[in-house]
Amino acid sequence: MPDSDLVHMRISRIIPAPKDNIIRFVTQVEDFPSYIPTVKEAKIIERKHNVMKTKWLVQVDGVPISWVEEDTLALRQDSIYFKAIGGDLEEFRGEWKFYNNHSGTEVVVDVYLKVGIPAIREFAEPYIEKLLTKNFEAMLSAIESRLISLKYSQFRKGEVVKLAGFGVLGHFYNYNHLVKCLKMVRPDFRVPSREFLSKLFTMTPSFAMHEMQEFKSKTGEATRGCFILCTFIPEMLDKDLHAVYSKVVRACRVAQRHGVGVVSLGGFTSIVGERLGHQISEDVDIPITTGNTYTAAMAIDGIEKAVELLGKDIKDLKLTVIGGTGDIGSACSRVLTDRVKEIIITGRTKSHLRRLRDELRKKRHARIEATMDNKKAVRGADIVIASASVAAAILDTAWFKPGTVICDLGYPKNISYAPIDRKDIIVFSGGLARLPTPINTGVDMGLPSPDVSYGCFSEAIILSLERRFENYSYGRGNIMPEKIDEIRKLGAKHGFGLAPFYWANRLITQEHFEEVKKAAARA
Repeated sequence: MPDSDLVHMRISRIIPAPKDNIIRFVTQVEDFPSYIPTVKEAKIIERKHNVMKTKWLVQVDGVPISWVEEDTLALRQDSIYFKAIGGDLEEFRGEWKFYNNHSGTEVVVDVYLKVGIPAIREFAEPYIEKLLTKNFEAMLSAIESRLISLKYSQFRKGEVVKLAGFGVLGHFYNYNHLVKCLKMVRPDFRVPSREFLSKLFTMTPSFAMHEMQEFKSKTGEATRGCFILCTFIPEMLDKDLHAVYSKVVRACRVAQRHGVGVVSLGGFTSIVGERLGHQISEDVDIPITTGNTYTAAMAIDGIEKAVELLGKDIKDLKLTVIGGTGDIGSACSRVLTDRVKEIIITGRTKSHLRRLRDELRKKRHARIEATMDNKKAVRGADIVIASASVAAAILDTAWFKPGTVICDLGYPKNISYAPIDRKDIIVFSGGLARLPTPINTGVDMGLPSPDVSYGCFSEAIILSLERRFENYSYGRGNIMPEKIDEIRKLGAKHGFGLAPFYWANRLITQEHFEEVKKAAARA
């Protein structure tokens, strides 16, 4: 029968794996039902040299399609030919082809079919074409996932596997940030209605927005990176948390396709699983870190330096940690309870507050208090760490006494980017690190300089340089002082350190510290 009388389908996918590995998986058809949802039965019923006879049953959208086919393995030509010799379709044949690609292997499947049922042909053939296209797409997707999973599993077992680099997940912090970044990509972009753009953006899958080919340590070691955009803004968490979670999981899988060794969850991506009671690491194969350990290290270093520049002794000061029961807040509290005079921790859950308060009191150094009243907590504080994960400001700068040092750890920065006319306090963007190599994330992620990055981003880079491909910072409340010391030392080894002080995008000068010191003395 001439091909012009048949429906032709072409399905292709670039799979990040060597050609031989993919061909081996494609020929292991009896394993398909265990990991390809659409394949219900795939059985080898006869094998002679390079020819196999196989029996199939697939089911797509509730429609079962069965056949027996003859497969010819032309492996020297990187091809597999198949032809149905019986079954539901009058004609069904095709070819698998495998091509080398700079990202792995391009797999192309050409399929020719004819349903052969009279009277309903006009409906049946395009419908079956759609179903079989879905089936082959599911096969290629599942084979890719299985190959990726196997690679990470082999690495965990200590086998030599080609993993390198870091992935970083980010997101826009509000609708205006989304529009600003789109205009940076194309300055003449005409912004449609908010309803249209918001809906289209939320439907867009997470994707890789920039690849960094080389990041160099001060030691001369190098790694590479992939910056991945999670297509949500924080307000979506209250509308559809499960949808946001699926975007974060997909973003991690994008990192897996790039073959990186560890991925860091930036911004709100680190709390999505926590709110659902899920561990994202259970749904993906790649090692995950929240990056909160290095963020806490940089926050602590920033506070100690700011206090020193104001001419104060930290052991005489009162510290308030807003969001103290969170991952970063509790980590900072554990370290600073040995260094300050008093700590007040705040949070939204009484049981969490009591638990952390009791833990800190066992150290018996600083006086420890816990409250759910943020305004009461910051009045009279010498140092305030704002580490609550919220999309809007929860602190009023009028509450702070003159001379207060405020470390804003939120994303977005809830205090340091707000209009502030006070010149008698220090507000700085906390958790920022100085880098040995400038970075480009592809869009504006709210960083003041290419030489500066968030602590969570930096942690992934440091771990990548060390080939520490592991779930380094994970869960909530697990960060201990020893881990903070370790990541700080590893960062210093590669040229990472505390970033200069920034108030929003403005560098805080020594003169400003002197002004605050004088204002506090007059108060």
